[in-house]
Amino acid sequence: MGDSFSKKLQEMLADKMIQSKVSQAIEMLKKDNTDDLAKKIGKLDKEDIMNKINEFDDEKIKNLKINKDEIKKKVTQNDLDKLGKLLGKDSDAIMKKVNDFLKS
Repeated sequence: MGDSFSKKLQEMLADKMIQSKVSQAIEMLKKDNTDDLAKKIGKLDKEDIMNKINEFDDEKIKNLKINKDEIKKKVTQNDLDKLGKLLGKDSDAIMKKVNDFLKS
């Protein structure tokens, strides 16, 4: 029983971290704090980003309590353009996934 509780607690903490990271990234884009965001994105493996994005479906987003409508209200086309530039050469596939998410 302890293992089950521990696993559930780890999942909940991971979910909160994802929510926090999404919010932080949006705020960085909004505040034109792109240098910090560029450094963080530069450290990430773009293939890992695609794998994480591919894990997300409507059910997982719902379980993470990520409000797509709220994100749609906050993120502008200008923000998406900045994000695309920050992602660099691998941006096309990632941005397609982001745009598909926002349009769904």
